[in-house]
Amino acid sequence: MRRRGLSGLLDLPQLKGKADKEHSRLQQYKVMEQKRHERENSGLSNTDFLRQSGIKIKIITDVENHMDRVLEILNRTNQLNFTKERANTEAERKALDQLLAVSGMHAGLIHVQDRYGDYGVVGFFCVRTKFSGTTVHHFAFSCRTLNMGVEQWVWDYLNRPEFKVVGPVASQLNTPETVDWITEVPDFDADLSNAVDRRLCLVGGCDLLQVSFYCGTNRDEFVNKQDDQGKLVRYDDVGFILNERHKSLRHSNPLRSFVGQTLDDMLAFDKSVAEADLTLLSLYFSVPSDLFFSYGGETWGGDYIATIPPRRFKKLMSVPETAARFSKEMYHRRFTLEERLDMTRAAFARVSGLRRPDAPLFILSAVSEHGEQAKRTYEIRKGYNAMCRSFCDATPTRISSISIHCSRPTNLRIAIITREPATSRSPIS
Repeated sequence: MRRRGLSGLLDLPQLKGKADKEHSRLQQYKVMEQKRHERENSGLSNTDFLRQSGIKIKIITDVENHMDRVLEILNRTNQLNFTKERANTEAERKALDQLLAVSGMHAGLIHVQDRYGDYGVVGFFCVRTKFSGTTVHHFAFSCRTLNMGVEQWVWDYLNRPEFKVVGPVASQLNTPETVDWITEVPDFDADLSNAVDRRLCLVGGCDLLQVSFYCGTNRDEFVNKQDDQGKLVRYDDVGFILNERHKSLRHSNPLRSFVGQTLDDMLAFDKSVAEADLTLLSLYFSVPSDLFFSYGGETWGGDYIATIPPRRFKKLMSVPETAARFSKEMYHRRFTLEERLDMTRAAFARVSGLRRPDAPLFILSAVSEHGEQAKRTYEIRKGYNAMCRSFCDATPTRISSISIHCSRPTNLRIAIITREPATSRSPIS
């Protein structure tokens, strides 16, 4: 009976194993053994040894074509599985597929190499970022890269999102040392000498949070966020770009308290665009809004403009004292759709004028929507996209339209604007 029971263990799915004709896992453990031996005899501290190891990370965003490895990491890792979320059962697997299909979800596999060899795909993360913060659904790693700083580097890469770590875990994420010994690469054989110093500037709405993960870490972000009081601060506001950078704005109560932006934000944006190798711009929000206000300055009604987000406006109006002060200092402007489109076009023109002649400008058009909101905003989105097309056509440059390449389907479209001679034109769809 015992012998029959033991033989039945081989039929259990948990012990099925994985075909490895090339013995890649054996090679990985040989790499680890060689590395351990050299470290023990080097006389270096662990940090110094890591710095000379030349650790490189490649992030694979095409996770759907690597689901076998995703499932392995989620179901077999324990020491470095920070959420302990699994995908063993049919229901759990279905939930994972649904999670990956959610708009704005960002998932990636972590492939690691160093000068000692190839560790293979050792980690998986799945997060969703909104202006209010990042939700971590999966964060798991193989123990074969333990003590290399890989999980700490990925946490930094995701902007250190706060989440409940489900213990026990063999490593802490918030460590005293900065993980400066790991380099992200698009490909392990790529020549990075020409791309290391290229810098991006991203400005606009929450849709850019879906794009920023694919843009590298050398970037400046002026993307919607929450302030200290939990109110939304928007940078996809034409006022943020068009307002005169006057010194009076440094201590402007309406700008600081009601709009949430600062003069330092504006000056930093101007500097970033002027120095960036590429600027990515998303300004659709200002067009459908009816919460345009003017404030400050010397003339009646104010010299500056701002678009107040509805949820921020609601919070401001919920406090009687704040609402009363708002009514005295802010002037509601009922701009027509044509006027709002003209202001947005002027914002495009200012950004284009700030950038270097050789630095491309990417403009995101309005995405397709579904349901009642789509019906209500169809003409607005159509007008916005037509304005984008007109702006591009009026610019003596080569213009094309592409979709952002992500691991999952996306509706985002971009107009690419450079200062090269005109060769072809393709309108924004």
